[in-house]
Amino acid sequence: MNYRSFKDDVVVVMKRKLPLIGVRTWSDIHPTIHRLIIADMIDRWDLEDTPETEEKVLKIAKERYRGWRSTLSSTYKAYKTDAARLANLPEDLQPEEWEWMIEYFGTDSKFQDRSQKNADNRKKQKTKHIIGSKSYSQVSFEKRNLETGEEPDCIALWELTHTNDGTWSNTDSQKVHDKALQEVKIKETETEGPLSSEQKNNIFQTAYKDTLECKSSQPRGYGYMAKTSTGSERFRIQIEEQARATAATQERNSQLSQQVKELEDQLQAERANTQERINLERAEREQLEERLKEECAERERLLQEERTSRLEFERNMMAKFIELSQQMGTQQVPTKRVDKENSNPNLQNILLQRSSPNKTPGSRPTAISSNALIQAAARHSRMFKAMLASC
Repeated sequence: MNYRSFKDDVVVVMKRKLPLIGVRTWSDIHPTIHRLIIADMIDRWDLEDTPETEEKVLKIAKERYRGWRSTLSSTYKAYKTDAARLANLPEDLQPEEWEWMIEYFGTDSKFQDRSQKNADNRKKQKTKHIIGSKSYSQVSFEKRNLETGEEPDCIALWELTHTNDGTWSNTDSQKVHDKALQEVKIKETETEGPLSSEQKNNIFQTAYKDTLECKSSQPRGYGYMAKTSTGSERFRIQIEEQARATAATQERNSQLSQQVKELEDQLQAERANTQERINLERAEREQLEERLKEECAERERLLQEERTSRLEFERNMMAKFIELSQQMGTQQVPTKRVDKENSNPNLQNILLQRSSPNKTPGSRPTAISSNALIQAAARHSRMFKAMLASC
């Protein structure tokens, strides 16, 4: 429920239902009219018809009715003659209603006595506000947070209504504020956290009474919605504050649990991603090793083929060389060729080294034996192999 809208609705209904003519005090209004206001508010706000609802609606209506008449009294006093007063008809009033109120303010002895008494009481007040005829509740509404609708607590409201450009209306007003603010700081240090508006309001009421030595049980700064807190209500407030604190703790724990769960999920996802990367790297490594094995096997196969080919080539060459040597061993070397070969000193020395041991040194050989040719072929074969290996 938006209490500000609710209060404003009560004021609208009150001005429409409650009479001014013939009424000197709230007690002059018949209970049936009270009931009309209550029924109208229950219907407007879909409320339960309970004694608590009736009490709250009538309390607001009574306070606002008195405030309304007080505003009309201030308008009456603002002008010196009845003619000037009649010429300035207040809003929401009919001319006949304003005429009756002018006569009442000017001639009713009880009203005048009560008005004088109130003026004297105001002079005795130790604190002084600077808001004129404007109510605390109206100031509170005007200074509310436009985004949240939250109105200032009693300490903040006291400063708003008792200072002008940072200057306090009097010393006692500042003392009340400073005392309340000091107690709030002490309490916040003890509880290690900020206080609720309700806690600050209770501290303000205590500070006000202690500073000004006030015995009245009427709360200050609450406006027409205020009522004195009983022991049971204070206990209820304490229980509600504890419940709110417990709920806040549970909410924080729930948020922390949610954060832990989110972190665990992230960690699990990271682990899964890491394992996937490891598996992928392992598969790539295995594929690389397999390719290396295949390449090594292929190189070994090629080398083996090359060795086999060389051996085959060597065997073929040796066979042909031996065949050729054997063919040469069965034939007579012509004399002209021998003479020509003997003309080569190096070749002659080689042939001489391979000649028969029965020959006389210096004699002229006429042919090369087959054994010498075979030995020369073998020697040349080894040289041939060495040449192939170096290739």
